[in-house]
Amino acid sequence: MNNTKQESIYVNQHISLKPPIREFAAELYRVIDFNRAYFSQFMAWPKFVTHPKDTVDFLDSCLTRHQNNQSKNYVIMLNNNAVGMLSFNQIDQNNKTAYLGYWLDSRVQGQGIMTQAINALTKYYATKRIIKRFVIKCSVENKQSNEVARRCGFSYEGTLKQAEYLNDVFYDQNIYSLISTYL
Repeated sequence: MNNTKQESIYVNQHISLKPPIREFAAELYRVIDFNRAYFSQFMAWPKFVTHPKDTVDFLDSCLTRHQNNQSKNYVIMLNNNAVGMLSFNQIDQNNKTAYLGYWLDSRVQGQGIMTQAINALTKYYATKRIIKRFVIKCSVENKQSNEVARRCGFSYEGTLKQAEYLNDVFYDQNIYSLISTYL
């Protein structure tokens, strides 16, 4: 991955993916705070985000990791409002594989925002021939995330038994992949 520039990705006239810069921290913190209980059902990190500065620090870290090609993180913008994040949380550069992670404000779910954002992100990196294989791992219990993977054309590959430890419980994880035809 030789592209270290952090670019915005245009999804449609209402949705775009923006670099994870500090200016979005306060807005994202408000989204996290509003959705804390909901997000905590599926992710471990919300309980550690207790102050807007935590979000500033996270976005700073995201930008550094992006520039070093360790991850790619984007703020999901809906009509110029930050409503979530979409990321390649891990990139296996040798195998041109990226592992996706995402979250979206519950108040705007059900509008196809995440589906459109994932489709735009995967197309962007596939057509540039940066990523060949895209992977989503999600808890079997997270019905919405599983549905997003399927709607985006990801193929179910299998289930990892007790692969995710969250809130003192082990959960099975489904693995989905999308293979680019551009490489």
